[in-house]
Amino acid sequence: IQAQNFREKSFRKFHNLILQCIKYGADEDGKITKTKLAKLVYLCDFASYYKFLNPISGFEYRKLAQGPVAIEFFDIMEDNESVRVETNGKANMVSLVEQPDDTVFTKQEQSLIKVICRKWKKAKTHEVVDFTHNQLPWKVCKDREVIPYTLINNEEPENVY
Repeated sequence: IQAQNFREKSFRKFHNLILQCIKYGADEDGKITKTKLAKLVYLCDFASYYKFLNPISGFEYRKLAQGPVAIEFFDIMEDNESVRVETNGKANMVSLVEQPDDTVFTKQEQSLIKVICRKWKKAKTHEVVDFTHNQLPWKVCKDREVIPYTLINNEEPENVY
């Protein structure tokens, strides 16, 4: 039962991390590309591990073509009533339907999420993708391999997020 409670808790945290990244990282129209959103979520989790030795969600991220992403990210995008996904040309644009539950985060986590999302808010999707592809964790892992959180500790501080 404890393992199940942990999974439910971390899924809830991961889900709300996604919602927070939309809230703080989306354009003025409230929309963000699905790819950029996935990168912000990754940066938040790995920066939290770098700073506090504890990721926000603890979910596994894999090296995929568009960058590091947790497989559960796609599940949340596909069948979730808390986000809206619209196709705009080649991009999938994501926006909030409901506000995130801030109570699932510590003050440290909340602050870090805001800092990272605000830093990248005006950046183009390809800039965030390029940034994550230049990080050590991305470079040393093989395609589809799980990216260990510990690899971020070998990164230069200015390259964490």
